[in-house]
Amino acid sequence: MKSIRMKRLRFLSAIAALAMLGGCSILPKQQDMTIHSALSHVAPEPSWPQVRTQLVIARPTAERMLADPRIVVRPTPGELQVYHGAVWAEPPPEMVQRSVLQVLEDSGRLKGVAVRGGDINGDFNLAMDIRRFDSDYAGGATPNAVVEIAARVVSNDGSVIAYRLFHAEAPASSAAVPAVAQAFQQALAKDSADIAGWALGAMANRR
Repeated sequence: MKSIRMKRLRFLSAIAALAMLGGCSILPKQQDMTIHSALSHVAPEPSWPQVRTQLVIARPTAERMLADPRIVVRPTPGELQVYHGAVWAEPPPEMVQRSVLQVLEDSGRLKGVAVRGGDINGDFNLAMDIRRFDSDYAGGATPNAVVEIAARVVSNDGSVIAYRLFHAEAPASSAAVPAVAQAFQQALAKDSADIAGWALGAMANRR
């Protein structure tokens, strides 16, 4: 958890520094930057198994545009843009990693869970690849938040014991960025809960 907090603090400090520099610039004043989060509390499922093992969660991989703090929007199929004047509080890979970590920590179903570089050695590793993290209009007047994550549970000998693609969508109540961010909270919460429950089941089957 310490490494995630430090990364987030460095990221927010960088945004603040940019804002201060912008105030001293001779360039025309730009609109204020708004910062949003897709994180929310996710309740564990009572049916999830208890697994007396330790899990390490790697930082998810993502293509360059999805590893950026800018909020990606898909106005038409095959076209990617970003919302102007709005960014995520931390890039999607960090949000996904932290969201899944918090779900598993709150569940109490594991002997130990941490991010890679943390203070435990895992019996298993959870690797994720973010395929989609965008606001998709899909021909409609308001977008859906789409979060798609490929996940692998890997044993400490390097063998993949389970793989699955997770896809969640949530409609935004309007086209405004705060409404879009709220839809992302719902989609990320769904994927995070599904990944946590699935990973616990995969590890339980190997113990």
